[in-house]
Amino acid sequence: MPVPLPDNEPQRVARLRTMSVLDTVPEPLFDGLAEAAAIAIGAPMAAVNLIDAHRQWTKAGVGIAAGTSYARDEAFCAHAILGKDLLEVPDAQRDERFAANPAVVAENGIRFYVGAPIILSDGLCMGALCAVDRKPRMLCDAQRDVLRALAAAAAQALEMRLGSLQREALMDRIGRLASVGGWMLDLTTNELTWTDETCRLHELPLAYRPSLDEALGFYPPEARVRLREVIERARHGDGDWDLELPLVTAGGRRLWVRAIGNADFGEDGQPYRLVGAIQDISIRRHVITALETSERRFRQLFQYSLGLICTHDHEGVLLSVNPAAARALGYSVGELLGRPLSDFVPPERQQAFRDYLLRIITVGTDAGVLELIAKDGSHRMWQYQNVLDDESDDPYILGHAQDITERFRMERQLRDLSARDPLTGCFNRRYLNELEAEPELRWGCITVDLDHFKQVNDTYGHQRGDEVLVEMARFLRRHLRDRDAVVRLGGDEFLLLLRDADEATTAEVLGRLDAGRAQAPIAFTLGSATFGGGITLDEGLAEADRRLYARRAADRG
Repeated sequence: MPVPLPDNEPQRVARLRTMSVLDTVPEPLFDGLAEAAAIAIGAPMAAVNLIDAHRQWTKAGVGIAAGTSYARDEAFCAHAILGKDLLEVPDAQRDERFAANPAVVAENGIRFYVGAPIILSDGLCMGALCAVDRKPRMLCDAQRDVLRALAAAAAQALEMRLGSLQREALMDRIGRLASVGGWMLDLTTNELTWTDETCRLHELPLAYRPSLDEALGFYPPEARVRLREVIERARHGDGDWDLELPLVTAGGRRLWVRAIGNADFGEDGQPYRLVGAIQDISIRRHVITALETSERRFRQLFQYSLGLICTHDHEGVLLSVNPAAARALGYSVGELLGRPLSDFVPPERQQAFRDYLLRIITVGTDAGVLELIAKDGSHRMWQYQNVLDDESDDPYILGHAQDITERFRMERQLRDLSARDPLTGCFNRRYLNELEAEPELRWGCITVDLDHFKQVNDTYGHQRGDEVLVEMARFLRRHLRDRDAVVRLGGDEFLLLLRDADEATTAEVLGRLDAGRAQAPIAFTLGSATFGGGITLDEGLAEADRRLYARRAADRG
């Protein structure tokens, strides 16, 4: 049957195209939502589908290839966007809307479909999060609720993605204005990645991907030797660098650039990549020469800079602050001068700030992220690159930073969204996938299965079942250490993951759980295992599951 169009179709399609998501590459967050839908529904196929003017396009899929386009007139999801709630088709062959659909009449065709509309905050629907099966079936209320929640998460992800793109465009514009580019070197593959501004600085096409040797070739021999030395030291975890060097672009233009870099370290304490920035400082070098004879010019540069600039002594007392830095914290310049920076550092970060002061005095340079409390009580994150000036009689530290508060908040929200169960607040299976790369020495693994949980849902309803799951999650957290994790595997199954736990530690947690059974909202069965070395997380979990079912079989005779 022909698919009707929504009343707001022109506005809806226009909004979809402003999202800049059609025909883009796969992204982990959307892949995770499709995977979660397939697991929750127990269906072989699930997808995040977006409905354009004349087609359905798949952003992410399980059993359905991402990037697939499908005629809108034949798309089930084109019907799903017409309503505000789920479209559930138990048997497509018996539904006059779909009985003649090519995907239904085909051999081994679609029989079951359920789609939850992906509705943005402005009320416009972009598509549907759907699950598909080749046999007729019906969902339970809990599965419907999960699919609704995942569709809401998909809508939030689309809006956050657009916000991120807009911020990236702004940062790229700022980078162009300031002539600051970024780069990243993967120490495993030796693959070098440049930002667009770095490509522009070298007078190369955007998205150009040079080799490391090619990138170093833009520097004269002496500067190239210096860069190779600092990169080699950083490969072995030996410090960061901040150099000013000559550079010749691909077009033959001669520049002076500021090259900054340091290493990111893994859980094993070894560097796994180098990151840094490059800035065209040709003009600044000429300006600095002029500033040596003109204090007035220096004050003007300091006063009107859009960056966050300050100077402080070796105890952290502020000697000067530019207006941009004062505005970022909500103070006037006069309210900040003479106060120690520690007055604005959260209590839990005071030791880290003292460590910074020691490093900057000892090493002469330091870079990182500093958390400060603004006048209104909000927390601001500053990414700084500071140096010690000890050539004068009164040494001081020159600080330069960027306010990355919004980026920090959005990244944290995205991590939480992808790794946490929305009902209980526990971690989810995606969290386990991320742990696979962590080189932990030893793990304790306890599986928890709720006894007769289905009877709770059948007798008291799914709302009470959800309350039991939330209360059980709280009960489990009370019996763990701060560094341990509670993971909801799905349904009525939980996993307690104990870091650096041997058999004695695991047995101690088991004892606390057994002793506290009377405070649990429902009876439960436990299984446990400890593992490390060459044993994977999946193998450890499988052994804990085996012991749980053996325990349950023994309890039930």
